[in-house]
Amino acid sequence: MDGVGDRLLTVENVKEIVCCPGGLEVEGQKFKGEIGRTVTWRKEMLKLGMRGFISYRDGLARGFVEYMPAETAPFPIEAPGVAVLMCYHWISANEGDEEEHLAQEKRLIELVIEEAKGKFTGLATLGWDHPIHFPIAMLEELGFQQVERTDYIALMWLPLKEGAPRPRMAPAQFEPRELSSQGILAIESAWSSRCPYSIHHATRIEEAIAGIPKEERGRISHFPHLIDTHKDALRWSRSPWDWDWLFLNGEEVAIHELKGEELQGLIAEKIGELRQE
Repeated sequence: MDGVGDRLLTVENVKEIVCCPGGLEVEGQKFKGEIGRTVTWRKEMLKLGMRGFISYRDGLARGFVEYMPAETAPFPIEAPGVAVLMCYHWISANEGDEEEHLAQEKRLIELVIEEAKGKFTGLATLGWDHPIHFPIAMLEELGFQQVERTDYIALMWLPLKEGAPRPRMAPAQFEPRELSSQGILAIESAWSSRCPYSIHHATRIEEAIAGIPKEERGRISHFPHLIDTHKDALRWSRSPWDWDWLFLNGEEVAIHELKGEELQGLIAEKIGELRQE
């Protein structure tokens, strides 16, 4: 296949998405956990109205984009009649070619905008104050406007019908547990089957806990939250919102920045602090 070819997402080809097993995003990397869940999750989302495209270059899947009705999308976005633009990604043949990467992601979103016209009153999505990861600037170039902003994440809105009511983020519901007064380390985490990195981090947390000596593990209460559905997203909504996070007795930890041994060491350190109280 010469050039770029775009195909609608189907239950048959969804496994070809770049972040599913065998895809370019995970190729050559050692992920912990069962990343095949990324395929199962998408098949379930297709049943709930998810649509999208896979983009190929020379027969190889290099990009994808997903969207679905706000009423079933696994985001805490309240927007009846609106579609939520979910994940999109493009992997360039030349690693580090961010110009092509962003241009192709922009093109994929344009496909969604065109397809959503006449079916939805508008498109909502989350943009990041980041140069290449769901960048707010790129979404603004496509006509999206900021509706709400919390720290580095903004709720973005593209009306497709005149007079369409704007979306809003659902009120934050999540408050992390803090059990130090009971001599307990509350480990509260969230993850989602939508992303191999999230599955990987969830498995790392489990392994870090398992690596704590048995006599110390009695001081740990782990509360993992799976955010795979719209209901899950509303129940565990927080601000700024994400589906991949970790708290140790109410203190947020940057799970993405810690190696496995560092995470286990941090948990051991927190338990040691409890013994001294």
